[in-house]
Amino acid sequence: MNIFSFTTHFGTEEDCRIHFKEQRDKIGVVCKCGHKEHFWIKSIWSYECKKCRKRISLKSGTIMQNSNLSFLIWYKTMFLMSVTKKG
Repeated sequence: MNIFSFTTHFGTEEDCRIHFKEQRDKIGVVCKCGHKEHFWIKSIWSYECKKCRKRISLKSGTIMQNSNLSFLIWYKTMFLMSVTKKG
């Protein structure tokens, strides 16, 4: 993938969030209570556990968890690291 196709696929914050959510849904989200079924609350981009009602952000449990950087910045950074020879 080159920079032009990258910006076509991941040009906005919402594009990156949607892609990340799709990937996260494939893996599955598990609440701290151990429950695996969740509601998706799009307005706040978070999951809510069907059992205990705890909210889980899209970044929870990932390297991005304690970061204030946007998904777009994270995606650009990961892209640039993956295409450079020294990574």
